[in-house]
Amino acid sequence: MKLSDEDKRLLREQVFANQSMTACLDCGGAHLRACPRIRRQVWVGQGSSAGTRTEVEYWPEWDDSMVAYPEDVWADSDEEG
Repeated sequence: MKLSDEDKRLLREQVFANQSMTACLDCGGAHLRACPRIRRQVWVGQGSSAGTRTEVEYWPEWDDSMVAYPEDVWADSDEEG
């Protein structure tokens, strides 16, 4: 994912400051919608936010173009200036 300096700053401050609490546990990145790596999952209980996931199946290949990874966010700027 191509990130501007401002995108990187926001992600560093708001998402990856404490990666263990905020990064996706399935792909290791940050994304706005459901994890694109997950093909199917089974939950028991009161929905995905309060339930317990009992089963997960991943796509063998998946599009991660909309996922920001920590190494992208902490990389030096590609922009000159």
